[in-house]
Amino acid sequence: MLVLVTNRDDLTADWLVLELEARGAPFVRLNTEDYPTRAALTWTLEGATLSGPAGDIGGAEIDAVWWRRPLAPHMPAQLPEPEARWAASEAAAALDGFWRTIGGRWVNRPASNAQAGNKLEQLARAQRIGFDVPPTLVTNDPDAAREFAAVQAEVVCKALHEGAVPHDGGLGAFRTSRVSGGELAAIGPEPCLIQTLVPKRYDVRVTVIGDASWSCSIDSQAEPEARVDWRVPPTADLRHTVEDLPADIARRCVDLTHSYGLRYAAIDLARRPDGGFTFFELNPNGQWAWVEQRTELPLRARLADELLGGT
Repeated sequence: MLVLVTNRDDLTADWLVLELEARGAPFVRLNTEDYPTRAALTWTLEGATLSGPAGDIGGAEIDAVWWRRPLAPHMPAQLPEPEARWAASEAAAALDGFWRTIGGRWVNRPASNAQAGNKLEQLARAQRIGFDVPPTLVTNDPDAAREFAAVQAEVVCKALHEGAVPHDGGLGAFRTSRVSGGELAAIGPEPCLIQTLVPKRYDVRVTVIGDASWSCSIDSQAEPEARVDWRVPPTADLRHTVEDLPADIARRCVDLTHSYGLRYAAIDLARRPDGGFTFFELNPNGQWAWVEQRTELPLRARLADELLGGT
């Protein structure tokens, strides 16, 4: 049995479900907001079961897990806040233990995702593997930030971990943005990631699945708003084209992914005017469905192959 661990609003999971249904592959979708109020966990040394709206998921029956976009345990509304916080922590610990005792194929194990998601370690590892990486400073010291910016032609600021920033009761997006030395005087108290601005011909999204990769170029420089961060305008406004990466760059993408024990990753590169490639980021659980829809790259089928053991 294949288990998709996600949430009800995950459209990318919907896209994979269509492929699995077309193949007649056995799978269960676990929408984690159902746990623990609508899903019960039973664990013993002899075996474990999750029971809920999707049916019974026996630990011994699981052959593969797609760890997609799970949400935190959802507590009953009538539970007082301090008690709800404690109960959610207990529920999360129990579910974590369930998954840690499950074998089979994983895309990807949560612990591997967590390690791969650290930007600082990721940049250092990518450089060791042979990627070109922009000069980078992470600091909450305004003087260090201004000194770094003073010796670079231009710099950008990026979020280190969470790109959704709460404000005025809502959420804003922390996009990669040009910053000046004067603006860096106002950083902190949280450290920020500052990098040299990389000139681009276009951006490249590389999708690694198993032992292979598929790439597309994103014509980010065609739109002024997208030149620094192509995610600013609607992605559909930018031309996407299948990219034939040089063999050494494609190999590094797979090697970097495998170095974390991952079987899936989305990697962002830039193609520079001199023809070289610069590494920006690896997302161990990045989106892929829109790439297939724009380019017809067979990502859904290849991900299904990986989860089903190549069948």
